[in-house]
Amino acid sequence: MAKPPVEITTRLSMTEAADVFRTVMRVSWWNENITGAGTTFEEPGGSVFDTVAQDRPDFAVIAVLGGRGAEVQKSAVHMYMWDRGGHREIMLSVGRNLGSFGLKANRKIRRYVDELAELDPALEHSGI
Repeated sequence: MAKPPVEITTRLSMTEAADVFRTVMRVSWWNENITGAGTTFEEPGGSVFDTVAQDRPDFAVIAVLGGRGAEVQKSAVHMYMWDRGGHREIMLSVGRNLGSFGLKANRKIRRYVDELAELDPALEHSGI
């Protein structure tokens, strides 16, 4: 059974929330520079049905967390963000390959929520 997405409501700007995401999803210097198991950021692929979606996100990105060179061990964190004027709504979900349990991705999501909560004490979230 798939884990439900993490939903966040914050007063931080889209830029602030995206910057925290970029920082938190990065892996250690050792993994990035020595083992080649760094994080890459990709634009999510679309679907022909995206054009009829009533509430398309204003920003979307996928952080692909390295698997030490083994494609089957990689997992990813999908981020979708909507600007609602006075607040932002963020949805995070985990995508994983066959050999990955998504443990690293789930830890990264938890850390992201914790970092946002430090910057925005009014932050609300569910799904963790």
